[in-house]
Amino acid sequence: MSIEENKKIARTYYDHNPDDVESILTPDFTGRTNEKTWNRDSHKTTWITYQSQLTDTIHAQVTEGDWVATWFTRTGLVENKPWKYELMNFMRFVDGKIAEIREIGIG
Repeated sequence: MSIEENKKIARTYYDHNPDDVESILTPDFTGRTNEKTWNRDSHKTTWITYQSQLTDTIHAQVTEGDWVATWFTRTGLVENKPWKYELMNFMRFVDGKIAEIREIGIG
């Protein structure tokens, strides 16, 4: 896959549509933060129950080989309270799908 195709798939990730999970994440996908690790199945459940209330605004994306780095702000309601957080995601791609995400809060 090209760098532009990887960036397009990465942008799709930030739409928080659970119907996209199968087409954009590898079967052995792993996501990581400092606090937790998740897989493709739990990611889909999280999008349905939690992330559907959130919006991601992308500020910048940088690509290098099979990696896409994204700086973004996530806003919305968490436990019915306004929430805003600035983050960085580092996505590793394999065969046109996201195989790994490392998410780091920066704000």
